[in-house]
Amino acid sequence: MGGIAKVMARAIARQPWAKIVGIVDVREEALAQGQELLGLPDSGLYRDLDAALGTAAADVAIINTPSEWHYRQCVSCIDAGLDVLVAKPITNDFADAVRLVERAERAGRSLSVGQQVRYNRHYRAVRRLLAGGDLGTPESVTFLNSKPRHRALNLTTLSQPALYEMSCHHFDTLMALFPDHVPETIVCDGFRPSWSVYAGPCMVNALIRCSAGLHVLYHGGFSSQSDHYELRVEGTKGVLRCRGIHMSIDDMEYEFASRGQKLRPLAVDAGLGPVDPWQTFYGAWRDYLAGGPEPSFSGRNNLKVFALLSAAIDSIDSGRPAAVAASERYATAFRYAGEWHGGKAGGERAAPPLTAMRPT
Repeated sequence: MGGIAKVMARAIARQPWAKIVGIVDVREEALAQGQELLGLPDSGLYRDLDAALGTAAADVAIINTPSEWHYRQCVSCIDAGLDVLVAKPITNDFADAVRLVERAERAGRSLSVGQQVRYNRHYRAVRRLLAGGDLGTPESVTFLNSKPRHRALNLTTLSQPALYEMSCHHFDTLMALFPDHVPETIVCDGFRPSWSVYAGPCMVNALIRCSAGLHVLYHGGFSSQSDHYELRVEGTKGVLRCRGIHMSIDDMEYEFASRGQKLRPLAVDAGLGPVDPWQTFYGAWRDYLAGGPEPSFSGRNNLKVFALLSAAIDSIDSGRPAAVAASERYATAFRYAGEWHGGKAGGERAAPPLTAMRPT
């Protein structure tokens, strides 16, 4: 029941189809805050996950803990017969992520990952522009997003704080924008500025080469001296530039230029009202739980995001380019239709149903 769990709990408490029956945390103050926030009785407060699984009348577990605990906690919930929504990244080890997906499929449970950022308004706006064809065929992408988080909090000792905590969202949004381009290789450098409070590489620079001639220049992290967000897409017909404070703040400035022309303001998000990405996420998740289309954030679709993240770590560790889709290690992530996560312009696709998955 940390910060993101409170945000998610408030959002799901507004859903007419859901009822929160219990919360688990080892901290007394977190339980007290959660009880006040959600109006839970004392019987809905747990300090141990196994105790909650043994007594709470639950259908679904939402796990928001450090990623090194995700595997064990997801296994416990799946084995107890619950569907699971786990925070990103799905785990901190790709092989464990595959094992979790396979375990959920064998048990007939759904496994989902909390990747809601792709539903932000400005990503919806950019997807709409790309689908309209004004840029032509995209070939070059610059994605820059760093912020001055000068308190490390739960990321103090994490080995890859930028990749695990921020890049997993960035990579998912790239997949939403360019679903027909498969990541082939990544060259990644992780570093730590002298002023940083993090132990691990909290800033990341990378070059990602994708199929069909798409190249991505990527930067992300937590130790910039001020906020920095820019998304630039160059296609065969022109260029779009989107600038703002952060990926999760939808107050963006958009500029467009046809080939050889100057950038000029363009209301790319005209007609798209403000939206709480968690509400959109929960709507798609509810449909999935009820036997509907498999969303981009299902456990097995999210393996593509985690494969790219893991390949980035491979590149940092080796100092060389790392294969992604062509790597034997990550082949499982790309066995479905050879797409980042299928569909056009970030839409969802109906993947093969999970084995014995039941409606909820």
